[in-house]
Amino acid sequence: MISGRTRSLTGQFLASPAGLFTGRVLTVLVILAGWQLASGPVLPAVWVSTPWRIAAALVALTLDGTLWFHLQATILAVSLGYAIGVAAGIVLGLALGLLPRVDQVSRPFISGLWSLPKIALLPLFVIIFGLGMASKVALVVSVVVFLVLYSTVDGVRDVDPDLIDTLRIMGARRREITSKVLLPSALPWIYTGMRVSISYALVTVVVGELLSSNRGLGFLMESAAARFDAAQVFAGIVVLVVMSLGLTAVLTRLETHSLRWRR
Repeated sequence: MISGRTRSLTGQFLASPAGLFTGRVLTVLVILAGWQLASGPVLPAVWVSTPWRIAAALVALTLDGTLWFHLQATILAVSLGYAIGVAAGIVLGLALGLLPRVDQVSRPFISGLWSLPKIALLPLFVIIFGLGMASKVALVVSVVVFLVLYSTVDGVRDVDPDLIDTLRIMGARRREITSKVLLPSALPWIYTGMRVSISYALVTVVVGELLSSNRGLGFLMESAAARFDAAQVFAGIVVLVVMSLGLTAVLTRLETHSLRWRR
């Protein structure tokens, strides 16, 4: 039997940063070991591959430059589309938040465009921009801009209207109210939209690359799937997971640094 003191010490260790890290590492190792042992005897290896083969595929793709070639294309499309979508979403969100009449008129049209499955726009973007990078960037913008727009509008509406009226009575201009009150107050809402949209941006780029592209991680995974190379498909998934975690961590750190004044 495990004594209460032992359980208490174990709980304290797992609650510490080192214990939390150790627990996560052990969990991953157990999953990988079970996966390695189950592949073949229990699960068809042609479908699930093995962690060892996936690691070997990652090393091979890295050494011959294939991974970097496709990774650069995906990162560039995500970065450009995300930056443009965030900037447009913030500007439009502030405008609609400051102009409620315009918001009321345009809300049904914006809701209709948002509810449209964005992947349906890909053929149109291909016709306009071609099969290259521009069509993927446009597809990402069409997703990100609405998520950030809605978050920004909600953030502006969350500001106390009495405070806005007081500032106007004191002679503050609209530009001053926007830069010194509305935008700082809406920042937490904006960051929420940015955090949510980063994963959507990555998914959108990969789907676009799967359907119409000759480069990028989506194209790499689609080519591997056509050859029934499960190890290379999982290698692409691993890279995407690392990318998503890295981008989210950078955004979280940026948010923490930007919102220090609220503490």
